[in-house]
Amino acid sequence: MRRAARRTRPDVQARAVLAPGVAAAVLTLAAACGSGEQPSPARPAAARPDTATLFFEDITAASGVDFVHDAGATSFKHLPETMGGGAALFDADEDGDLDLYLVQGGPLPLPGGAPDRFVHPAGVARPTNRLYLNDGRARFEDATARSGDAALARYGMGVAVGDANADGHEDLYVTVLGDDALLAGDGRARFRDVTAASGLREPGWTTGAVFLDADDDGDLDLFVTSYVAVDLSDPPWCGERREGWRSFCHPDRFPGGEDRFWRNRGDGTFEDATLAAGFSDPSGKGLCVLASDLDGDGRLDLYVANDGTENRLYHNLGGGRFADATLVSGTGVDRYGRSEASMGVAAGDVDGDLDFDLFLTGFDDESDTLYSNLGGLVFDDRTVQAGLELATRLPVGFGCVLEDLDLDGALDLVIANGHIIDNIALYHDGQTHAQRALLFQGDGSGRFSDVSRQPGAAPAREPLVGRALLAGDLDGDLRPDLVLTQCGGPPRIWRNLAARRGLVVSGLPHGARVELVDANGRSCAVREALPAPSYLGSGPRDPRFGLPEGRRAQALRVRVGTRAWQTIALDPPLAEGRIRLQRGADGRFELAR
Repeated sequence: MRRAARRTRPDVQARAVLAPGVAAAVLTLAAACGSGEQPSPARPAAARPDTATLFFEDITAASGVDFVHDAGATSFKHLPETMGGGAALFDADEDGDLDLYLVQGGPLPLPGGAPDRFVHPAGVARPTNRLYLNDGRARFEDATARSGDAALARYGMGVAVGDANADGHEDLYVTVLGDDALLAGDGRARFRDVTAASGLREPGWTTGAVFLDADDDGDLDLFVTSYVAVDLSDPPWCGERREGWRSFCHPDRFPGGEDRFWRNRGDGTFEDATLAAGFSDPSGKGLCVLASDLDGDGRLDLYVANDGTENRLYHNLGGGRFADATLVSGTGVDRYGRSEASMGVAAGDVDGDLDFDLFLTGFDDESDTLYSNLGGLVFDDRTVQAGLELATRLPVGFGCVLEDLDLDGALDLVIANGHIIDNIALYHDGQTHAQRALLFQGDGSGRFSDVSRQPGAAPAREPLVGRALLAGDLDGDLRPDLVLTQCGGPPRIWRNLAARRGLVVSGLPHGARVELVDANGRSCAVREALPAPSYLGSGPRDPRFGLPEGRRAQALRVRVGTRAWQTIALDPPLAEGRIRLQRGADGRFELAR
């Protein structure tokens, strides 16, 4: 007889400018900022039922993306098999659309090639990470064979995107169960492994990573999270000793790893400045890290999601120095004072007060967590009040995005779910390995409605072993689409069929803050030019806005680091479209001509 349990713990793991020629196009829809014309329909009425609030269609088959993640599954139930692989949406060939990079696992790097009937046979080439180039209409070509070292053949985890050597092209940092890799891009979708020359060395089990200008010197530094130390040659047995009942061990069985901060010397080489910068969490088990200016002082802070240990919030003091602000911030534990199995993290202004709130995914029986930013690096757990507690308690959450999916001016929320224990049904009557994603519509005041069962909620239609989740405009229609990766399976791609279109700001440097200004001269929405990490991933960097019906943006306010704010008038005011910025001769931003 199977036993029902609130949490699976038989010693098994249980964590749980307006571009030339587009001025007319961007004004076709008056879409939270000032009044304007009424919007015209952007999609045929038959494409979406009137009752749907968030509406998507699955375009995976038509996209040309044929990747399948290989978890390297074995009968020994090694913990890395549960993690899945990350993904990045970025413009690898600089043609103006979003390309897709997918991180692969493959056979585990077992010492001595320990035999197991599930391990790939000898002589079979390791699968590689894959790069898919977008034609601008969400149809992708596999360009891995000509991508150079982007075809990395290691047991990969996650990926971060940023211009590490300041040559104007995006680079990739890939975290690995083993040796990480820094891959320098050339802007033509080709990459070169420059890890050895860079001074970076991460030989353990790393997971999340983020590029940021931590010391406001104009180049990108790097923060890398470490997970746990595992011995693949001697895995412990967890679960009952019955045929088919062996399971994955809880991360409590393994020692945590120290996260590391790498300071950029200004020439694309790095030095380990972890202790000098003030970082210390020797027992942490980091899975994701997010950079955001959480107190509005112009400096990017860091928030680390730890699996089963307290999360960490590091306050950027300037000059490349950080202070641990976890205790005073209230973001280390949940509202009950419990540390959680935190996996994914997202930041966004969910309540319209122009600061960034934090959302964390977690394990079953914990619920995911929404921390409302009260200012001054003080947060309040508002999960229950936001309407997110009950629906997120049973699933195991991983990737998450806070994005205005229906483009009404309020951030919505999507969560990728999937258990880490493939035989969880033996231990828990109410659990499954594959689980449905969750979709929540935000009202702009900090509350969410679960719309996962509505007709247009395609991402929630099929149970999946979800891991990374990214939002980005794949087909150039100014609507954010969704990409989800699976552990041991193919990704899913969903096109957004929202009735409205959005506003995208490009040309901002990494980490810049941008606000929309309304007809009264007040800022009414805020974003950062930073890739959203989700879980093991990296989303597009250009800020994206939705606007309430009949509203227009009159201007932008932009700040880079601690420099002075600059206001850029939009004449005429805009409701949708692409605003391209460039630096003028005086160093100030202007609309690209």
